[in-house]
Amino acid sequence: MRPAEEIKKLIENLSDTTSPRMDRRVREDMLHALAESEATPTLAWSNIRRQIMKNPITKLAAAAVIITAVGLSIAVIDKVTSPAYALEQTVEALRNVRFLHVIGRDDQGRIKDERWIEIGMDGFQVRYRQDSPPNPFAIEDGESTAVYRHNKQAVIIYDRKDVQYQWVGELGKALENLRQQGKILKENDIYKGQGAHRVWWPYMSAECYVDPQTKLPIAIGDTELSYEEPPAGTFDIVIPEGYVAVDKRPGAPAGSVPDWLLEEESIQQKAADCFRQATHALARGDYSEAAELFEFVTQHQSGRNWAWFWLGSAYYGQGQYELAIEKFTKVLEIFKAYGGGGEKPLNYCNYARGLAYARLGMNEAAQADLQASLPSMILTLRTPSGGKMFEYADNPLMRYGKYDPSERQMVVNMINRLRTVTGQSFGYDPAATGQENEAAISAWERWSKDSGRVKFTPDAERVLLPESPE
Repeated sequence: MRPAEEIKKLIENLSDTTSPRMDRRVREDMLHALAESEATPTLAWSNIRRQIMKNPITKLAAAAVIITAVGLSIAVIDKVTSPAYALEQTVEALRNVRFLHVIGRDDQGRIKDERWIEIGMDGFQVRYRQDSPPNPFAIEDGESTAVYRHNKQAVIIYDRKDVQYQWVGELGKALENLRQQGKILKENDIYKGQGAHRVWWPYMSAECYVDPQTKLPIAIGDTELSYEEPPAGTFDIVIPEGYVAVDKRPGAPAGSVPDWLLEEESIQQKAADCFRQATHALARGDYSEAAELFEFVTQHQSGRNWAWFWLGSAYYGQGQYELAIEKFTKVLEIFKAYGGGGEKPLNYCNYARGLAYARLGMNEAAQADLQASLPSMILTLRTPSGGKMFEYADNPLMRYGKYDPSERQMVVNMINRLRTVTGQSFGYDPAATGQENEAAISAWERWSKDSGRVKFTPDAERVLLPESPE
């Protein structure tokens, strides 16, 4: 119901005056004033009041009406005059942020990952602290980076230029991405019981919730954010009692580097080389070589989720679907362990595992995974950046800037994924205009809302992008 209609209905149902005749005159005067005011709703209440108060007969009786109507009218006027939320407000609010407190929780609400970040005026990280409660993992004081190896009772100190930990890279770049490519999904939504605007932030590849008052994000994905100044000493590098400090900074006094660290550094360098080789092998379809190389990486860098995921992709490419499921499941476990938030899907990974389940005829498991990935897939049709992680998962060369799909290509690729896992086709044609394809996108959205049942259809007809002119 429109605001004017709400007020009109209230007026027509009022009977707070002293006689039927007076009731009628009050209602007639108020309705007349409302009719005059509909073209300029922000003046509605003052017009109604002025019309009534100039009539001495209705003046006294109207007092009760005014008291009754004032609550609704103020709410309506506030709704009409309040400025709409715009992404620019969040961009500007974030430009003034100097400290960021980031918290990830497990299923029981316990803190699994906590970070404090100081941000400079230029948008770059100044100082950093990451804790894996109850112990610090890494601290950057602005000049040096300390990595805490509690299992070895050692703190390794690097020059900040050589080793740096970050939650987000250049904030300025992330903000510009929000300004240019972000999308308001829903104003005045709810996040954990409080009002919030829900926004898609492509740079983060996640939905975020924005506080309506401060215009600052209070959550990105499953990560909670706040902006208070940290306690004193948060960014100080402190060597715990009984720990040894290993100084790896240039110009540091000569000292012995433990054998275990020398061995680790050699293995880590080899793992990094294997990872790069493996991604290129996977991209060219050499699944056997990719699997062998990724296996080495996962053995020595167990927390590297993309190595686990692409290892699963390599096994899927070889038709070894059980092994693919095992590796995709490992990715979901890592995601959950690092504050991924219970059973919330990791869209691209649930999609990949769902395909593997479907290949094995494990239809119930396939249904669950593919159903979980559908919302983000449908979102991509109107917000192409929503499919960016699917593209990254499908082609690791994107990591090196050797694959950069256009928005149209991301939409077409997502249409093909949807056809494969649903068996549905709504006539999308990449050669048509956006207006012509609106019907197809709307049909997908209606289908998702009304039915949304998956049906693995590996032989579904694919949509092809028109060839670019030479």
